[in-house]
Amino acid sequence: MYQLHIDTVMHHVYSGLPPAARATVARVLLDGLADPRQIGEPYGDVDDGLMRLYAADALAVVILIGNTTRRVTVLSLVWAGPSE
Repeated sequence: MYQLHIDTVMHHVYSGLPPAARATVARVLLDGLADPRQIGEPYGDVDDGLMRLYAADALAVVILIGNTTRRVTVLSLVWAGPSE
């Protein structure tokens, strides 16, 4: 099992999401902690197994998987949809 790490800036962005988007992010990240490589798709030109992108509707989340630290770090969180 991996640990989730989200810094204060990303947590502030997460807190400002509409409720449905916030619930999606929480579900995707928490459900993915057992096997974070199943989250979304590889991010970048090369699948290094460390960077993943989850994108659905107006939501995008980029994570970094730390094999040594057993930590999933949220690098980017973008909501391009309407505020509720």
